[in-house]
Amino acid sequence: MLSVNQSSGSLSFIDKLNQQREEQAEKLASGKRINKAADDAAGLQIASRLTSQINQDQQLSFNAQDQANINNVEASAYSAINDSLLRAQELSIQSGNPLYDSNVIQGELDQITEQINTVASEVLGQNNFISGLDASDPAATQTILQDTSTLVNESASALGAENNALARQVATYQTSVVNVSASRSRIEDTDYAATTSEQEQNEVLLRSAIISKKDEEERKGLLFNKLI
Repeated sequence: MLSVNQSSGSLSFIDKLNQQREEQAEKLASGKRINKAADDAAGLQIASRLTSQINQDQQLSFNAQDQANINNVEASAYSAINDSLLRAQELSIQSGNPLYDSNVIQGELDQITEQINTVASEVLGQNNFISGLDASDPAATQTILQDTSTLVNESASALGAENNALARQVATYQTSVVNVSASRSRIEDTDYAATTSEQEQNEVLLRSAIISKKDEEERKGLLFNKLI
């Protein structure tokens, strides 16, 4: 049996081919050209730095998206409050009409005030967002509604602008992740076509080397038989 542990130039060549075969099989199995520092120390170091950058950009993207989601919840709250304000404004106008029952209007205004303050407290963390609305004083109620509406619209606009900025940040971070990932892939990923071709060439060389070694051993055996 041919022993790869025997010492000879041909056998050393076979050892190297066997090692290359193992390395190629590992690269194809893992999909990585660099599986350890011995494969490419400099490349591994660069790939590690790129991985760190990818992780950082990914986390920054998550942070920005999470903030945008929080803003969306607040924006929904402002939208609900604005709808309630519009209804309160309609009621305050009706309260100036003697044909409408002011008690009924006041009851609904109280409900709207409670709804607005509940939403503001739960979502915006603001208690007593709007003071009580008085059906018997339409002018004062209109002033309160206008002031509150202005505040709501300004806050909603600010959130919209912030979300636009966050969306751009997310896009920038994600683009960076894609580009840096591509750079890392070029450094550490296996080129399947090239590695498969090298593997096939290596197998041919290995078979040839083994045959040559076997022939060499057989010739040595014949020579030894003639000598004895």
